[in-house]
Amino acid sequence: MTETIQSLAQHQLVILRRLRRGPLTEFELANEVAEHSGYSGEEAADKMVDWLETLRAEGLVWAGALSNADDQTLAAAALTTAGRELVN
Repeated sequence: MTETIQSLAQHQLVILRRLRRGPLTEFELANEVAEHSGYSGEEAADKMVDWLETLRAEGLVWAGALSNADDQTLAAAALTTAGRELVN
């Protein structure tokens, strides 16, 4: 598990800080990463699910897929207690 905020990559820090306000979708998070890091919107969108999975494995976010009746899915994430403690 990530112990300190200094050990986070820029995109991870952006994701965690944006989630302080509440759960967001992969699209909202990709836009935030693109605005506040060196990644383009397309790069951030392509990598977001993997980034969320990494943060989930570290115990910092809850991440999962939301789906509708047409079987379309998107990822969404929220901070865990450990994630909130790290970024607050």
